[in-house]
Amino acid sequence: MGAERPQQNRTGYARSAAPVTPNRSAEDPFAAANGTLRFSSDRKAAAASASSATRSASSSRSTSSATRSTGSSRSTGTSRSTGTTRSTSGGSQPPKKRRRRKKKTRRLILIAACFLLFAVVVLVTAILLAGGCSCNGEPKDPVPSESDSSPLPDAEETPLPVSDATVIANDVRIEGVQLQNLTVGEARTKIKQALDAKRSSVDITVSYESYDPLTLTADTIGLTYSETELDDVLSRAASGESVPASIPMDFDSDMLRTALYELNDRIPNHAVNAQAEVKFRTNKVDNTNYYQPYWDFKEGQNGAKIDFDALEQQVSQAINSGDYTASLTPSVTVSEPEITTDSLRNQISLLGSYTTTYYFKGSTSTDRALVENRMGRDANISKAVGMMQVTELKPGKSFSFNKTTGDRTEKKGWALANAVYLGAGYRKEPGGGVCQVSTTIFNAALRSGITTFSRKGHSIPSDYVTSKFEDGLGFDATVDSNHIDFSFKNDTGHTVYMFIYITKNKSSSRKKVINVEFYGQKEEGVEYKVYNEILEMTPYDDESKYEYEKDPTMLNTTKPVLLNTPHNGYKVKTYVDKYKDGKLVKTVRTEETIYKPIYPIYRIGTAEVTPKPTKTPKPTATPKPDPTPALDPELP
Repeated sequence: MGAERPQQNRTGYARSAAPVTPNRSAEDPFAAANGTLRFSSDRKAAAASASSATRSASSSRSTSSATRSTGSSRSTGTSRSTGTTRSTSGGSQPPKKRRRRKKKTRRLILIAACFLLFAVVVLVTAILLAGGCSCNGEPKDPVPSESDSSPLPDAEETPLPVSDATVIANDVRIEGVQLQNLTVGEARTKIKQALDAKRSSVDITVSYESYDPLTLTADTIGLTYSETELDDVLSRAASGESVPASIPMDFDSDMLRTALYELNDRIPNHAVNAQAEVKFRTNKVDNTNYYQPYWDFKEGQNGAKIDFDALEQQVSQAINSGDYTASLTPSVTVSEPEITTDSLRNQISLLGSYTTTYYFKGSTSTDRALVENRMGRDANISKAVGMMQVTELKPGKSFSFNKTTGDRTEKKGWALANAVYLGAGYRKEPGGGVCQVSTTIFNAALRSGITTFSRKGHSIPSDYVTSKFEDGLGFDATVDSNHIDFSFKNDTGHTVYMFIYITKNKSSSRKKVINVEFYGQKEEGVEYKVYNEILEMTPYDDESKYEYEKDPTMLNTTKPVLLNTPHNGYKVKTYVDKYKDGKLVKTVRTEETIYKPIYPIYRIGTAEVTPKPTKTPKPTATPKPDPTPALDPELP
């Protein structure tokens, strides 16, 4: 490869191929200054050639005239090559001198390299200071002249931390307070005092025609400022930045609306919302008056009201402009009821209902004991229904049958009537018969979407749950004072209302009907259906399990007397299914109920029958002997 043409550098002098220059393609333009100078391939070749020539000149031996090189020859016959090689005509040099010369040669090379490195560092530094080119060799943007309107960006400096002790040096006024030469802490105290004084001065009057005006204060409308924003403004002021002359204040829109409602109520003829009220109608059953609750809806009425949005805007403008004693006049518009009958009906729709029927009196042919029992049941059922005719349950609240009725005792007016006793039959107890009320409530609640119950079935299946005995298995709910309670929790998520009342039976004058209805917010298209499944049935006619009570006062020939009411045993599972638009969604509740079989118990007599005494016959006369002896045929 031929020698390169000398290049003109930025200072104007020519550089030969021998000096080493940094590789401009190096990633780090400051590599030379850090002692990691890089060489291009052509510079490496030149350096290698010079080093080889030096080594050759040092080792050659000459007995004749000195070898000429680039430098001038000394008169002693010694030639100098590139200033580093000396030849003598005296033959070979001693080993000791050669070692000294080698050391000297290395020292000279090292000095030259250090000088070259220093020159490169100076050159790179000059280029960077002059800004003549970018780090990768491309020209930089020209330095803006003094006539350029766009100022040079200031070098970023880390701001000093601002504390309460930092002094504000600039001439700054916030909320009319001169802050110059005050510390941040002092400035904050004075500005807060000014802001509190501003809040205290708020006295906005809102009046309409001749009605009593409404006065709005800072506390009434919740007027306040942000202390965080105040601290930020003070920090900027201490740092020498421009800051606003006031701290913004804002009010609470909800508090303002609440205050304005008071004024709105003073204006007559404003809109009236629709209302739903519970009323009662009278049902007469066999000369007894019963009260039936029902919903009475009243339509809403249009009226006048304050234009709250426009008045809130007026208050906002007064606050922002600093007019804290403004007198405002609201505009009044025609308003419609916020609550309509349609919305009320949606909130208190019929969720589910159920009815059961019971005898309240006997017939002319009925025995007295049966009549008395039916009358006692009727009195207890009527009393329980009257105690819970209208019950409101908020979401999550529970209903307890025993807590509602209290202890059922004769002293508290509860009549004696048959009640199931330990699965062995019936006996008279105060409040007997009220289980039919709890059972009716249970079935209505199941059909209303309520799923959380505390319920226990009777030991003897009830025959009043459904017209078909088997269909009612698992759907009864027994109660007993201080022992067994029936309760449920309103888990629908909305308020529910329970209505209970008694009506007469249309098919029989000797029967009454218990009605239970649940009202609340109904989910559109949703219906709950209930059914049961008999898992097991154990018949009671297993004679091996009959029981007998011996009565010594009864003859053993007397017909046995049945002492209890036997019935079959059942294991039943009940289901509640949720349907949406006629399609099954899921089963929301299941429960198992077990009715143990009740086997017959008989009373039998053990007394034996006493036999009748036998009569002694009268003696007969002895017959006279026959004078003619009888012949003995056995005699020979």
